[in-house]
Amino acid sequence: MASTRSWREAVGVLEADLRTILDTRLRALVVYEAHGLLGEASGASAAAADGELQHDEQVHTLVVVDDFAYGDLARLAPLAANWAKRGLAVPLFLAPSELQRSLDAFPLEFSQIIARHLVVAGDDPFRDMAVADRDLRRACEAQARSHLLHLREGFIQAAGSPQALAGLVSASVVPLRALLVNIAALHGVNARTPDALGHFVEQRLHLRTEGLRPLLSSGRAEQVRDLDVGAFFPAYLLAVEQLTTLVDEWTL
Repeated sequence: MASTRSWREAVGVLEADLRTILDTRLRALVVYEAHGLLGEASGASAAAADGELQHDEQVHTLVVVDDFAYGDLARLAPLAANWAKRGLAVPLFLAPSELQRSLDAFPLEFSQIIARHLVVAGDDPFRDMAVADRDLRRACEAQARSHLLHLREGFIQAAGSPQALAGLVSASVVPLRALLVNIAALHGVNARTPDALGHFVEQRLHLRTEGLRPLLSSGRAEQVRDLDVGAFFPAYLLAVEQLTTLVDEWTL
């Protein structure tokens, strides 16, 4: 269970551990968006929320370090249990030379980190970096197709069980929101709230949202289980099919 201390305090412990082991080789420590902990922060804004961690939340960080080697891993590994107790996910460790080369390999992940991160220590490693639109479009298509195939497969596996179908849809909420955020970003739109995402789908993509809004409006994935999933699943599936077709047809 994560600590109820502020995420800043947890990250402070992580920074102290990193400085002890990495010393001057620590180039940057970055917190990136997870569970809304950064509030309305964009980029390396200091206007981040200082909320408390909930029991199922983790703080996600990225560490840039010079000359990272096996010996560093061996010294850091014993600290992981204490980080987890404080609500910290295991950081992503990268060498400076790996950052730019990783953008085309993980375009969705890094586009979100670049857009929503807070520099805790060192210089902003993402200054002047951007994910290419062509890489983002290709990744969005793969994400959309994967989501669609998963829904089709899961529906068949549910075999008419309302509980199984509710579980399938509940598990798909976070990936759905991530997909829509990424598609909006591809259009240069920073849409993250349920209303903003719904408006984007309707006004910019010209798609109906009956099958999407119940999921977007749920505060957490678990709340989907209280909805009549069977009633809106056909519309949900149709919306994802249409999204996939649109992303496939875009040329950038």
